[in-house]
Order: sequence, then C-alpha cells, then structure tokens
Amino acid sequence: MKLIKFFAVILVLAVCLSVNSQIKFSAGPTVGVTMPQGDYSGSSTDYYAGLKYGLGTGINFGAVLKVKLPIINIKAGFTYSMLSNSGLADADNPGSSVEVKHKLFMISIGPEFYFSIPASPIKPYAGVDLLFTSFSGESKFQGLSRVPTGTYSMSSASRTGIGLGAGAEFGIGKTMSLDFSIKYNLINLFSKSYEGRYDANRIDSYIFLNDAKDPRYPDEDKKHPISSDRSISTLMLNVGILFGF
Repeated sequence: MKLIKFFAVILVLAVCLSVNSQIKFSAGPTVGVTMPQGDYSGSSTDYYAGLKYGLGTGINFGAVLKVKLPIINIKAGFTYSMLSNSGLADADNPGSSVEVKHKLFMISIGPEFYFSIPASPIKPYAGVDLLFTSFSGESKFQGLSRVPTGTYSMSSASRTGIGLGAGAEFGIGKTMSLDFSIKYNLINLFSKSYEGRYDANRIDSYIFLNDAKDPRYPDEDKKHPISSDRSISTLMLNVGILFGF
C-alpha cells in the first residue's frame, strides 16, 4: 500500500507541475521478447522437480501511453507475454516428458525521467513502474508414475511487483518516434503463496502458481517437491512506435 501511495503522489505532483505548461501525449503499439530470469527460467527437469518454472524466451506485444510533462513523463501500458518450454521431465525416467506454457498479462504505471540531448532527435530515459501481473497457463505430462498423463490447466493467479527500465526515443518527424526499451521486472516482489490442496496428488504442485515453499516439504513419497520460495522475474526488450497528439 505504501508503494501504491508513492506512485499516486508522483502522479499528483506531475499534474501540478504541468498546470502552467502544455501537456503532450504519445501512444502506440509495442512488440518484443520476454526472457525469464532466475527461478522463472531453467530446464524441463527443473520444473518437474519443483526447483524452477523451466520457461524459455517468448514473444510479447502490447501498447503504451505517455503523458509528457516537464522533466518527467507518466507512463502506463500493458504487455501480453507467451512463454513455454518442453523436454524430459524426470532425469531418472528417459520416457517421460513435460510441456509447460505460461501467459502473462501485465499492467504497468510509473514515472519516467528523460534527458534531452541538444540538437539531437534522441531522448534517453529511465523509469520505475508498479506492476500488476495476471498468470494463466497449462502443463502437459507423459510417462510419469507420480503425475497422471494429461494436460492440466493452471489456476489463474495475480502478483504485484516493480519494473526497472531504461531506453531511448528516436524522433521521426514532428509527431512520430521509435521507442527502444529494456526492462527488468520483479513480478512477485511483494507477495508469494502456496495454494496446493494438500491431498496425495503431486499434480497440485503444478496447477497453481505456487511461488512459496510447500509447507509439507519434505515428504517420503515426494508428492510435495517445492522446497523453497521462488522468484518470478523477466527481462523484456521492446520496440514501439509512438504517435504524438
């Protein structure tokens, strides 16, 4: 709540600063790649073992709106990312396999500080965003004794975090620009949870996001494999086309 209040204060101050100046807007579509980092990456065997999520690099697309004020911008946007991976599930069982897919819908808002270069169409910037992310997905298992063969949907979940970014706008004419950006997202920075149903079926470890340690780990029959909290973070590289108005 304190962080949300901080961003609200930033927004109010920015509006107050702009009272005596002309507010400008720019908006447009974005496209890029999303690369899982830390516990959100890894191999397919890591995923089955409950160590990491085992996801690979995927594509993203979205849109951004910038309210351009003196010294800072207020930036808001959404991004939809699709990540997946597949391969061997259990290293001790060469006939096993798993395919995991995640879809992330991320809403972001925050201040963006830019730096003007005299007589140059390039405007570098840096910013911080408050992130609201919704997760969905599915897992497909085959050839495993502890998980029945089949495709299982993941229960939807949401997390709140922070994004740290930098980039540059390249002006094209008077009203258009290309926006290149890189952003590191700490998606579940403020909340983690385990939502298994505590029954005897290991599949519970995969049909929920489960970024917190399973309170029943360790167990003798290895039906509760998540041994520690897991961070969810991504690195995004994006390019956008912004139209001023």
